[in-house]
Amino acid sequence: MSSTSDRATSDRPTGRPRTIDPDAVSLVALRLFDEQGFDAVSMDDVATAAGVSRRSLFRLFPNKAALVWGGLDEFASRFGDALRERPFTESSSVALRAAYRIGATFPDDAVEVTRHRLRVIRANPSLEHVGAATVTTLTDEIVRFVAERDGATPDDLAVSVRAHALAAAASAALTWWALHGDGRPEDVVDRALALLA
Repeated sequence: MSSTSDRATSDRPTGRPRTIDPDAVSLVALRLFDEQGFDAVSMDDVATAAGVSRRSLFRLFPNKAALVWGGLDEFASRFGDALRERPFTESSSVALRAAYRIGATFPDDAVEVTRHRLRVIRANPSLEHVGAATVTTLTDEIVRFVAERDGATPDDLAVSVRAHALAAAASAALTWWALHGDGRPEDVVDRALALLA
């Protein structure tokens, strides 16, 4: 015969607690932001729509802006790795175009969330400051890369202009894809960078 405390213990779920997929939560949030407007959706709205507790949501994402910018680090990492692996015999333009293509090649299950993310950022310019540090780091890496490949210094005007133009073109291409494109983002970025070649 078991006691009441034994029954209470056996009624609790066993094993690890349910894990929450941050990408799935981000997608739910980004759909809401895209459809209803970033300012109109609260973190409580996101938690309810995603089927997670408010506490769990804040543990994964400290604020709404973090829900939007979640994929930037993965892009920057893919791009940076691809840039460092380019043969030294390639010109800076060819190497950067190839690295941007790799960086903009999102896994199939991340394409929709990326499209929503870029649309929400485009519709809410105040969000740009959240990702500014990563964007600046990425642009600085491009400046150093161009300077090294072109045998110049990072403070050279031509190097700075070329590097910033490439970064701006890639960003504009991704935003255009999010708003108008129906193909793959890497193809759109590649076409845009080809215009600068």
